[in-house]
Amino acid sequence: MASISEIIKGKAERDKVRVEGLRADRENLSAMRDSALEQITSSPELYRQYLDLQGGNIRCSVGNVALTLFQLEGATRIGTRDFWHQQGRRVLGEAMDSGAKVFVPPKDPKRRGYYMGSYYDISQTGGRPMPEPAPLLDRTPRMEAALAALMDQSPVGIEADQELSTPACYNEANLTIYINPEHSESAIFAALAAEIAYARVHDRGYNRGYKREVYKLDSESVGYMVCRRFGVQCSPPDARLVGALYDGFDPANRGEALEQLRNTARSIGEGVEQRLNPRQQERSTPRRHGAR
Repeated sequence: MASISEIIKGKAERDKVRVEGLRADRENLSAMRDSALEQITSSPELYRQYLDLQGGNIRCSVGNVALTLFQLEGATRIGTRDFWHQQGRRVLGEAMDSGAKVFVPPKDPKRRGYYMGSYYDISQTGGRPMPEPAPLLDRTPRMEAALAALMDQSPVGIEADQELSTPACYNEANLTIYINPEHSESAIFAALAAEIAYARVHDRGYNRGYKREVYKLDSESVGYMVCRRFGVQCSPPDARLVGALYDGFDPANRGEALEQLRNTARSIGEGVEQRLNPRQQERSTPRRHGAR
Protein backbone atom coordinates (compact mmCIF):
# COMPACT_ATOMS: atom_id res chain seq x y z
CA MET A 1 0.00 0.00 0.00
CA ALA A 2 1.32 3.41 -0.96
CA SER A 3 2.34 5.73 1.85
CA ILE A 4 0.91 9.22 2.27
CA SER A 5 4.26 10.61 1.16
CA GLU A 6 4.09 8.62 -2.08
CA ILE A 7 0.52 9.81 -2.73
CA ILE A 8 1.55 13.43 -2.20
CA LYS A 9 4.55 12.97 -4.46
CA GLY A 10 2.36 11.45 -7.17
CA LYS A 11 -0.05 14.39 -7.02
CA ALA A 12 2.82 16.86 -7.26
CA GLU A 13 4.13 15.06 -10.33
CA ARG A 14 0.70 15.01 -11.98
CA ASP A 15 0.23 18.72 -11.24
CA LYS A 16 3.62 19.46 -12.78
CA VAL A 17 2.75 17.54 -15.94
CA ARG A 18 -0.62 19.33 -16.16
CA VAL A 19 0.94 22.80 -15.73
CA GLU A 20 3.63 22.05 -18.29
CA GLY A 21 0.98 20.83 -20.70
CA LEU A 22 -1.09 23.97 -20.26
CA ARG A 23 2.00 26.11 -20.74
CA ALA A 24 2.84 24.29 -23.95
CA ASP A 25 -0.76 24.70 -25.19
CA ARG A 26 -0.65 28.44 -24.49
CA GLU A 27 2.65 28.80 -26.29
CA ASN A 28 1.32 26.88 -29.29
CA LEU A 29 -1.82 29.02 -29.38
CA SER A 30 0.24 32.20 -29.13
CA ALA A 31 2.42 31.00 -32.00
CA MET A 32 -0.70 30.23 -34.06
CA ARG A 33 -2.06 33.71 -33.38
CA ASP A 34 1.23 35.33 -34.38
CA SER A 35 1.35 33.31 -37.57
CA ALA A 36 -2.25 34.24 -38.38
CA LEU A 37 -1.54 37.94 -37.86
CA GLU A 38 1.52 37.75 -40.12
CA GLN A 39 -0.44 36.03 -42.86
CA ILE A 40 -3.40 38.39 -42.62
CA THR A 41 -1.15 41.43 -42.96
CA SER A 42 0.78 39.89 -45.85
CA SER A 43 -2.02 38.63 -48.09
CA PRO A 44 -4.61 40.97 -49.67
CA GLU A 45 -7.20 38.18 -49.80
CA LEU A 46 -6.72 37.13 -46.19
CA TYR A 47 -6.79 40.77 -45.12
CA ARG A 48 -10.17 41.20 -46.80
CA GLN A 49 -11.49 38.04 -45.15
CA TYR A 50 -10.26 39.32 -41.81
CA LEU A 51 -12.07 42.65 -42.30
CA ASP A 52 -15.31 40.79 -43.08
CA LEU A 53 -15.12 38.71 -39.92
CA GLN A 54 -13.88 41.55 -37.70
CA GLY A 55 -16.48 43.96 -39.04
CA GLY A 56 -19.27 41.56 -38.14
CA ASN A 57 -17.78 40.87 -34.69
CA ILE A 58 -16.35 44.25 -33.76
CA ARG A 59 -16.33 43.53 -30.01
CA CYS A 60 -14.03 40.51 -30.45
CA SER A 61 -10.30 41.14 -30.17
CA VAL A 62 -8.11 41.13 -33.26
CA GLY A 63 -6.09 38.16 -32.01
CA ASN A 64 -9.19 36.04 -31.43
CA VAL A 65 -10.69 36.96 -34.80
CA ALA A 66 -7.39 36.05 -36.47
CA LEU A 67 -7.35 32.70 -34.66
CA THR A 68 -10.97 32.02 -35.60
CA LEU A 69 -10.38 32.90 -39.24
CA PHE A 70 -7.79 30.13 -39.51
CA GLN A 71 -9.73 27.53 -37.52
CA LEU A 72 -13.40 27.95 -38.50
CA GLU A 73 -13.80 28.16 -42.26
CA GLY A 74 -16.73 30.33 -43.30
CA ALA A 75 -17.37 31.75 -39.81
CA THR A 76 -19.63 34.80 -39.71
CA ARG A 77 -20.88 35.46 -36.16
CA ILE A 78 -18.72 34.15 -33.34
CA GLY A 79 -18.56 34.04 -29.57
CA THR A 80 -17.96 31.93 -26.49
CA ARG A 81 -20.46 29.49 -25.02
CA ASP A 82 -21.42 32.17 -22.49
CA PHE A 83 -21.99 34.68 -25.28
CA TRP A 84 -24.32 32.34 -27.14
CA HIS A 85 -26.13 31.51 -23.90
CA GLN A 86 -26.78 35.23 -23.44
CA GLN A 87 -28.33 35.27 -26.92
CA GLY A 88 -30.69 32.44 -26.01
CA ARG A 89 -28.71 29.86 -27.95
CA ARG A 90 -26.53 26.89 -27.06
CA VAL A 91 -23.54 25.25 -28.67
CA LEU A 92 -24.61 21.97 -30.27
CA GLY A 93 -23.19 18.83 -28.68
CA GLU A 94 -21.47 17.63 -31.84
CA ALA A 95 -19.74 21.02 -32.19
CA MET A 96 -18.55 21.27 -28.60
CA ASP A 97 -15.05 20.03 -29.45
CA SER A 98 -14.87 21.86 -32.79
CA GLY A 99 -14.62 25.47 -31.67
CA ALA A 100 -11.76 27.81 -32.45
CA LYS A 101 -9.18 27.91 -29.68
CA VAL A 102 -8.80 31.50 -28.44
CA PHE A 103 -7.81 33.51 -25.38
CA VAL A 104 -10.60 34.60 -23.05
CA PRO A 105 -10.66 36.56 -19.79
CA PRO A 106 -11.42 34.76 -16.52
CA LYS A 107 -15.03 34.74 -15.37
CA ASP A 108 -13.92 36.13 -12.00
CA PRO A 109 -13.26 39.87 -12.61
CA LYS A 110 -10.83 39.88 -9.71
CA ARG A 111 -8.49 37.55 -11.55
CA ARG A 112 -6.10 38.88 -14.15
CA GLY A 113 -4.73 37.55 -17.40
CA TYR A 114 -6.31 35.44 -20.12
CA TYR A 115 -7.12 31.75 -20.33
CA MET A 116 -7.59 29.40 -23.24
CA GLY A 117 -11.18 29.06 -24.35
CA SER A 118 -13.22 28.49 -27.48
CA TYR A 119 -15.20 30.55 -29.97
CA TYR A 120 -18.10 29.00 -31.87
CA ASP A 121 -19.76 30.16 -35.06
CA ILE A 122 -23.50 30.69 -35.12
CA SER A 123 -23.73 27.66 -37.45
CA GLN A 124 -22.51 25.54 -34.52
CA THR A 125 -25.35 26.68 -32.27
CA GLY A 126 -29.08 26.26 -31.98
CA GLY A 127 -31.90 27.96 -30.15
CA ARG A 128 -33.62 31.31 -30.34
CA PRO A 129 -33.32 32.94 -33.77
CA MET A 130 -30.79 35.74 -33.86
CA PRO A 131 -32.41 38.99 -35.01
CA GLU A 132 -30.75 40.32 -38.12
CA PRO A 133 -29.82 44.01 -37.90
CA ALA A 134 -32.03 46.11 -40.10
CA PRO A 135 -29.95 47.44 -43.01
CA LEU A 136 -29.73 51.17 -43.52
CA LEU A 137 -31.77 52.08 -46.59
CA ASP A 138 -31.75 55.35 -48.50
CA ARG A 139 -34.49 57.87 -47.86
CA THR A 140 -35.64 56.37 -44.57
CA PRO A 141 -35.76 57.95 -41.10
CA ARG A 142 -33.34 55.28 -39.88
CA MET A 143 -30.73 56.25 -42.47
CA GLU A 144 -31.19 59.93 -41.67
CA ALA A 145 -30.66 59.22 -37.98
CA ALA A 146 -27.59 57.11 -38.76
CA LEU A 147 -26.06 59.82 -40.94
CA ALA A 148 -26.66 62.43 -38.26
CA ALA A 149 -25.05 60.17 -35.65
CA LEU A 150 -22.14 59.42 -37.97
CA MET A 151 -21.50 63.12 -38.51
CA ASP A 152 -21.37 63.53 -34.75
CA GLN A 153 -18.39 61.16 -34.71
CA SER A 154 -16.31 63.58 -36.78
CA PRO A 155 -13.58 65.44 -34.88
CA VAL A 156 -13.73 68.28 -37.40
CA GLY A 157 -16.40 70.44 -38.99
CA ILE A 158 -18.58 69.22 -41.86
CA GLU A 159 -19.74 71.34 -44.78
CA ALA A 160 -21.67 70.75 -48.00
CA ASP A 161 -19.95 71.08 -51.37
CA GLN A 162 -22.00 70.24 -54.45
CA GLU A 163 -18.90 70.59 -56.66
CA LEU A 164 -17.14 67.75 -54.90
CA SER A 165 -16.42 64.81 -57.23
CA THR A 166 -16.79 62.22 -54.44
CA PRO A 167 -19.54 61.73 -51.82
CA ALA A 168 -17.23 62.98 -49.03
CA CYS A 169 -13.63 64.09 -48.57
CA TYR A 170 -11.49 65.25 -45.66
CA ASN A 171 -9.45 68.38 -46.30
CA GLU A 172 -6.50 68.36 -43.92
CA ALA A 173 -5.55 71.92 -44.87
CA ASN A 174 -8.60 73.49 -43.23
CA LEU A 175 -9.65 70.57 -41.00
CA THR A 176 -13.01 70.11 -42.67
CA ILE A 177 -14.92 67.19 -44.15
CA TYR A 178 -16.86 68.16 -47.25
CA ILE A 179 -19.95 66.24 -48.37
CA ASN A 180 -21.66 66.37 -51.74
CA PRO A 181 -25.38 65.99 -50.92
CA GLU A 182 -26.13 65.08 -54.55
CA HIS A 183 -24.90 61.54 -53.93
CA SER A 184 -27.07 58.82 -52.41
CA GLU A 185 -27.29 58.60 -48.64
CA SER A 186 -25.68 55.15 -48.57
CA ALA A 187 -22.76 56.38 -50.71
CA ILE A 188 -22.31 59.34 -48.38
CA PHE A 189 -22.43 57.07 -45.31
CA ALA A 190 -19.74 54.77 -46.72
CA ALA A 191 -17.47 57.60 -47.79
CA LEU A 192 -18.00 59.60 -44.61
CA ALA A 193 -17.08 56.67 -42.36
CA ALA A 194 -13.66 56.47 -44.04
CA GLU A 195 -13.15 60.24 -44.09
CA ILE A 196 -13.86 60.44 -40.38
CA ALA A 197 -11.11 57.85 -39.90
CA TYR A 198 -8.73 60.07 -41.90
CA ALA A 199 -9.68 63.05 -39.75
CA ARG A 200 -9.22 61.13 -36.51
CA VAL A 201 -5.77 59.89 -37.39
CA HIS A 202 -4.74 63.39 -38.51
CA ASP A 203 -5.71 64.52 -35.01
CA ARG A 204 -6.37 68.13 -36.03
CA GLY A 205 -2.83 68.46 -37.32
CA TYR A 206 -1.04 67.08 -34.26
CA ASN A 207 0.00 64.03 -36.27
CA ARG A 208 2.92 65.66 -38.06
CA GLY A 209 3.59 62.55 -40.12
CA TYR A 210 0.10 62.49 -41.61
CA LYS A 211 -0.12 61.85 -45.32
CA ARG A 212 -3.38 60.74 -46.87
CA GLU A 213 -1.78 58.09 -49.05
CA VAL A 214 -0.01 56.56 -46.04
CA TYR A 215 -3.27 56.13 -44.13
CA LYS A 216 -5.42 55.17 -47.11
CA LEU A 217 -5.69 51.44 -46.35
CA ASP A 218 -6.18 52.03 -42.62
CA SER A 219 -8.92 54.60 -43.06
CA GLU A 220 -10.77 52.68 -45.75
CA SER A 221 -10.53 49.55 -43.58
CA VAL A 222 -12.20 51.43 -40.70
CA GLY A 223 -14.91 52.69 -43.01
CA TYR A 224 -15.48 49.20 -44.41
CA MET A 225 -15.87 47.67 -40.95
CA VAL A 226 -18.37 50.37 -39.95
CA CYS A 227 -20.38 49.70 -43.10
CA ARG A 228 -20.29 45.95 -42.49
CA ARG A 229 -21.78 46.53 -39.06
CA PHE A 230 -24.77 48.44 -40.42
CA GLY A 231 -25.33 46.61 -43.69
CA VAL A 232 -24.33 49.54 -45.90
CA GLN A 233 -23.00 48.65 -49.33
CA CYS A 234 -19.27 49.37 -49.42
CA SER A 235 -16.45 48.03 -51.56
CA PRO A 236 -13.56 46.50 -49.61
CA PRO A 237 -10.37 48.55 -49.59
CA ASP A 238 -7.63 47.91 -52.12
CA ALA A 239 -5.25 45.82 -50.03
CA ARG A 240 -2.66 45.04 -52.67
CA LEU A 241 0.00 46.93 -50.71
CA VAL A 242 -0.85 45.48 -47.30
CA GLY A 243 2.34 43.40 -47.28
CA ALA A 244 4.50 46.45 -47.93
CA LEU A 245 2.62 48.49 -45.34
CA TYR A 246 3.33 45.95 -42.59
CA ASP A 247 6.80 44.96 -43.77
CA GLY A 248 9.22 44.90 -40.85
CA PHE A 249 6.47 44.72 -38.21
CA ASP A 250 6.71 41.91 -35.69
CA PRO A 251 3.48 40.01 -34.86
CA ALA A 252 2.83 42.08 -31.71
CA ASN A 253 3.06 45.35 -33.64
CA ARG A 254 0.85 43.99 -36.41
CA GLY A 255 -1.77 43.02 -33.87
CA GLU A 256 -1.51 46.39 -32.15
CA ALA A 257 -1.96 48.24 -35.44
CA LEU A 258 -5.04 46.19 -36.29
CA GLU A 259 -6.41 46.77 -32.78
CA GLN A 260 -6.16 50.51 -33.33
CA LEU A 261 -8.25 50.16 -36.48
CA ARG A 262 -10.78 47.95 -34.70
CA ASN A 263 -11.09 50.38 -31.81
CA THR A 264 -11.63 53.29 -34.18
CA ALA A 265 -14.30 51.38 -36.11
CA ARG A 266 -15.91 50.27 -32.88
CA SER A 267 -15.94 53.80 -31.45
CA ILE A 268 -17.54 55.25 -34.57
CA GLY A 269 -20.04 52.42 -34.79
CA GLU A 270 -21.00 52.63 -31.10
CA GLY A 271 -21.94 56.27 -31.59
CA VAL A 272 -24.23 55.37 -34.48
CA GLU A 273 -25.65 52.34 -32.67
CA GLN A 274 -26.45 54.40 -29.58
CA ARG A 275 -28.57 56.74 -31.69
CA LEU A 276 -30.37 53.95 -33.54
CA ASN A 277 -30.92 51.50 -30.67
CA PRO A 278 -30.15 53.22 -27.37
CA ARG A 279 -31.65 50.58 -25.07
CA GLN A 280 -30.38 47.61 -27.05
CA GLN A 281 -26.91 49.13 -27.15
CA GLU A 282 -26.88 49.50 -23.38
CA ARG A 283 -27.90 45.87 -22.89
CA SER A 284 -25.46 44.41 -25.43
CA THR A 285 -22.33 46.23 -24.29
CA PRO A 286 -20.13 43.71 -22.41
CA ARG A 287 -18.85 44.61 -18.99
CA ARG A 288 -15.28 43.62 -19.80
CA HIS A 289 -13.28 44.04 -22.97
CA GLY A 290 -12.86 40.72 -24.72
CA ALA A 291 -15.62 39.00 -22.72
CA ARG A 292 -17.15 37.71 -25.90
